[in-house]
Amino acid sequence: MPRQDNYTGEEFEGYKLTDTDHEYSKTYLRKGIQMVTSMTKRHSKVLQTRMDFRYPQSYQSDGTNEDFSTALKTFSKELSRKKYDPQYIARREQKKSTNPHLHVNMIVNGNKKRCRASMVESAEKHWANTLGIPVEEVHENQLVYPCNKDPEGNPRPNGYMIDRNKPDFKEMKNNAIRQMSYLAKKRPDDTTPSHIRKFFTSQFQKDYDLAMEHKQNWIEKNIKNR
Repeated sequence: MPRQDNYTGEEFEGYKLTDTDHEYSKTYLRKGIQMVTSMTKRHSKVLQTRMDFRYPQSYQSDGTNEDFSTALKTFSKELSRKKYDPQYIARREQKKSTNPHLHVNMIVNGNKKRCRASMVESAEKHWANTLGIPVEEVHENQLVYPCNKDPEGNPRPNGYMIDRNKPDFKEMKNNAIRQMSYLAKKRPDDTTPSHIRKFFTSQFQKDYDLAMEHKQNWIEKNIKNR
């Protein structure tokens, strides 16, 4: 990523960033903002959930992103079958551990899905299936960590419900983008090899454009022809 993509500051395009002083990627900050904005245009309620995918201590990954990609794909397929319109941003990171971990920010249609705890439970199932281990092991060891505590162990929200029709809409949207900005930070201590992809995002704009096309076709068919 070129140096002109680097950004340091407390706010970006009018949105507050995470408390910790980080250097961010402008590209990924914009993708996060665009994703949340796109979803709030599509749905009057949007549920955001933060979680991390982690390997068991005794497990040795192959160093690629195949496990992460598989889990994200099957998790998203399940949510899509339920008409939740899943969109995500995720970032791989590796520091002292011999295995990488994956920060995930999943957002869905909040009119159909309202429980963040059950979102994490679904992710546990897909991560367990990917690794070929019991889901009980994933749950007991928090291998899908719900990101509900700060570094000092104090409780914190692992996501937000953004309701377009409530007075706190802007506040909740700002909170969601602020939480998502953590995934756009650059870490000098990240040991991920340069040839390994670090950032993943769903095709939210393509999905939005397709949904708008279907909506317009429905209008032309059912209203204009009356």
